[in-house]
Amino acid sequence: MARQASEIPGLGCPKDGGKPMHRKAGKTASRESSLKYIRSPQYRGQSARAASRRPAHRRKQAPPPPSIFPNVPKPIQRMVELYSQALPFDEPLFKEALRSPDALDESDLARWKEEPPFIEDNDTTDPFSTTYLAFTKSLGVVLHGIRLREQNTRDIELREAVATKGQDVVVAQLQQEVTGLWGSWERADALLRARKYHPYHHSREYMMLEHYLQWLARTIFHLTYLRFL
Repeated sequence: MARQASEIPGLGCPKDGGKPMHRKAGKTASRESSLKYIRSPQYRGQSARAASRRPAHRRKQAPPPPSIFPNVPKPIQRMVELYSQALPFDEPLFKEALRSPDALDESDLARWKEEPPFIEDNDTTDPFSTTYLAFTKSLGVVLHGIRLREQNTRDIELREAVATKGQDVVVAQLQQEVTGLWGSWERADALLRARKYHPYHHSREYMMLEHYLQWLARTIFHLTYLRFL
């Protein structure tokens, strides 16, 4: 007849209601001896030395994207961050500028699209007024829409060039273009670091310089990794 769990030593009490049965004294002494050793400084020292010999855990990182232009540096981290910044897609002015070049008056925006230093602004509004600052913000929103519209148009042209000339030919041409863009980046970034435009006293020029660098970074990243395909 099978024994019940209550009758097996160490698992319960006998039917007479006595105290739980224990393992044999030899096993108990051995267990207490092991616990005593684990708590000892000697064991802790051995454990620490063993841990120091184990290789440190490192998170596996995804391999970097392949280099499209072998003679051109990859976009630096700051460019990647600027490329990742969200555009003002919900702004009505952005949508209008993105929709068509005829939707808004873009006649006075050319100065802000050229490489800085910028042509002197002829706006006579008080540069510290809310009107001036609001117009500067709207100017940036419109330029975002224009630049994205122009990028979309260029993407179509590049895809057509790849289809007719082949990707190798287009990549060779883009390598020269991206090399020139890197030069523009270094010059514009030097102006920012030298505080050519003060963020308070030249708020519009300062914002346009940051805007220029953002789109320069976006263009370099976009072309380097052939995001138009």
